[in-house]
Amino acid sequence: MKKLLSMVLVAAMSVSLLAGCGGSENGAAPSQAPSSESKPSESKPAESEAPKAATESSDVIKIGVLTDRSSAAAATVAWGEAGAQLAVKEINDAGGINGKEVVLVYRDTASDSANVSQKSTELVGEGVVAILGPKSDGEAPTGAQWAETNKFPMVTPCTMNTRVTIENASRYMFSVGFNAWAIANMNAKYAAEQGYTSAYFIGNDGGASGDSRDFFYKALGQDFQNLGSSQVASSATEFSTIISSVVGKDPDVIIGAVAGPNFVSLINQGQQFGLWDIADYLGWYTCDSTNTTALAEAGNYPYGKVHGVDLWPFWMSEIEGNDAMVKEYSEIGQAMYNQDIMPSDLGYTWYIGIMAICEALKIADDYSPESVTTALENVKFDTIYGEDLGFREFDHVMNHSYYYVTAVEDPTGTWSIPIGDVHAVYKAEEVLPTKEEMQAYAKDMGIEFKDLSELSK
Repeated sequence: MKKLLSMVLVAAMSVSLLAGCGGSENGAAPSQAPSSESKPSESKPAESEAPKAATESSDVIKIGVLTDRSSAAAATVAWGEAGAQLAVKEINDAGGINGKEVVLVYRDTASDSANVSQKSTELVGEGVVAILGPKSDGEAPTGAQWAETNKFPMVTPCTMNTRVTIENASRYMFSVGFNAWAIANMNAKYAAEQGYTSAYFIGNDGGASGDSRDFFYKALGQDFQNLGSSQVASSATEFSTIISSVVGKDPDVIIGAVAGPNFVSLINQGQQFGLWDIADYLGWYTCDSTNTTALAEAGNYPYGKVHGVDLWPFWMSEIEGNDAMVKEYSEIGQAMYNQDIMPSDLGYTWYIGIMAICEALKIADDYSPESVTTALENVKFDTIYGEDLGFREFDHVMNHSYYYVTAVEDPTGTWSIPIGDVHAVYKAEEVLPTKEEMQAYAKDMGIEFKDLSELSK
C-alpha cells in the first residue's frame, strides 16, 4: 500500500496540486487585506489610525502596533488587528484609561525584520506610550534588540522562542503569544500518552519552529525516533516532495510548525495523498479559523487526526462572556475589514497584548517608557479565561492557560470550523520552562542568561 502511495505521489509532483494551490488563495484570509498605504476610513484602519484632532489632543493615549499589510503573510492580518480593536473598544467603552481614550497607531513591517527598527522609531515619533509587536517570531529578535537599545516597552504577540527569551532577552520586551518551548512540552506529553515512538518534523524557517522541534525531542529522550526534518519558507505552498519522503519513513506522527497558507497547503496535500491515514499531526493553531476555514469548507480537514495547543477556546459557551466576546470580535471584523472573521488565536494574542498594555497604563506612575515598563512588570488582571494574568518576572512571558485539544467537527452544527475536544488544560507553570531549565540551556549553548527580574528598578 505504501509503495503504491509513494508511486502516486511521485507522479503527482509533476502536475499542479489543486487542493494545495487553492489553499493559498482560498484560506481564511481577507479578500483584501488592509493596505499599508490606505487612508483612514470606517472599514480599514490606516497605517496611522488616530485622526489629526485626536493626535493633537491631550485626551487620547496612543499605542503603537507593528502590523503586516504588504507581505505574503498579510492574508491573515485582519484577524490580528480585529483582536487589537476589540481590546480598545472594551477599554474605551469602560471609560478609557483615567478618562482618556485609547487609539491605535499602525506601522507596516511587511514581515521583514529589516523594517522593525525604522517602523518602531516612527511610532515613538507619533507619541505612542508602548508598542504591540512585532507580529512574527522572525521579527521578534530585532524587536527585542530595538526595545533594549531604545529602552522602550514592546509587547509581542508572536510565538516566542529562545532567540528572544535568552539570546536577546530585554527588560523592555514582553510576550503574550504562544511559547515554543511550552508547545514542545505539551506535544511531547501527548505523544508519550498516545504511545507514539517516531516523528517527522515539518515547519517553517522561524526560530519558534526549530524550538518546537528541538525541545520536543529533548523532552522525549533518545529512545524516541527522529525520522527527519523539513523546513520551508513561510510562503511555501508545495509539499508533495516532502510528503513523498515522509510516507516512505512511516512516522507515527508529524510534528508541525506551520500556519496560515503553509498549514492549509500541507493539510490539503497530506489529505489528498493519504498522509493522515498513516500519521497524526501535532502542532498549534489547530482550531484557528485562519488555518481551518478553507479546509473545513472544502471537506478536507482531517478531523480527529490533528492535535495541538489553543489559547482561545471560542467554542466553550459555558465560559461566561465567551459567546459575547466571539460575537463582538466577528462584528468588528465585518465593520472594519468587511470580512467574515471567525475566532482565531492570532486575534486573541493581539487582544490580550493590548489589554496587558492598557491594564499596565492604569497603574503606571506616568506614561514615560520607564514607568510603563515597570507597570508591565507588575501588572495583574483578570479575563473571562483566568485570573491574575501577568508576566513572569525572569523572562516576561505571560502566564496563559493552554488548552491541548483534538480538532473535531462540531456535533451541534454551531461552528463550520473545527472545535477542540479538550484533552488537557495546562497552567503556565506546568509547561513553560523553569528558570533553571533556561539557565542550563543558555550554558549549553554558550549564551549569557539574563534574569530580567534582577534588571527591574
